[in-house]
Amino acid sequence: MAPRVLPVLAALALLSASASAAAGVQAPPSPHVSSSGSAELAPMPATPPIQGTPPDLTQPASVPAWQPPPPDLASPSVPAATGPAPATMSPKPGEKKAEPKRGRLWTEGQPLIARDSKVGAYIAPTFKLTGFGRSPGLMLGADFAVIVNERFMFGAAGTALATPLPAQRTDDRTFNMRTQYAGVTLAVALLQVRFFSLQIGALIGGGRVCLNDERLDRCVNRAAMFVAEPELGLSFALTRVLRLVLSGGYRFAVAQPWSGPSDRILSGLTGTLGLRLGKF
Repeated sequence: MAPRVLPVLAALALLSASASAAAGVQAPPSPHVSSSGSAELAPMPATPPIQGTPPDLTQPASVPAWQPPPPDLASPSVPAATGPAPATMSPKPGEKKAEPKRGRLWTEGQPLIARDSKVGAYIAPTFKLTGFGRSPGLMLGADFAVIVNERFMFGAAGTALATPLPAQRTDDRTFNMRTQYAGVTLAVALLQVRFFSLQIGALIGGGRVCLNDERLDRCVNRAAMFVAEPELGLSFALTRVLRLVLSGGYRFAVAQPWSGPSDRILSGLTGTLGLRLGKF
């Protein structure tokens, strides 16, 4: 009988101890007795305020964590990515890879005469020494051209033989030969050093040649001819509006069939002196 009673008593003692502990935890705090004899409860601690914004951990240690950041740091701007652009994704099987756009094969070049181009012009008397066969002659003429950017010249020129030269016809008769020709001129300045300029140009045009009978005072034979005259010249700036030009070249002449001098005699070396007056 005694061995059975001992476990029961132990269990009762354990239950009573647990009940007393729970009663001690749940018991309200002891009341504070005032001087008047009435019991009062102890004041509860104040609840801390809830922060409206999370603390900024980027601020220095001297600034409290609860203080809001300054306006310029409230929303920092995110710097743009400066790294290289990501590579394009590889095309899926069955899709064609996009080819890069190709430039146009033929494009419009820059115009020779633009809004900011410098344009000038000149007119010049010319004195040309030349030869027809073994006979030297003097030719007088004029030259006019438009200058673009102080380098390119486009114009026209003409010249005529001032002194008639003796020439033989196919029947061995001698007459005075007269000739004149004109055409368009193209020139470009290859080198420009201060007041000095090296130029290359050409005249392309045509004219006529005739054999004049002094007794009758008229042309007894005449023919039209094609003329091409390339030249290499030196230009010297004498003043702001005056240029001196010395040039030399060769005249290629091709005349229509006639009884006068041949093309070899009509062609020959030339030396020209010009005084250009204008705006450069």
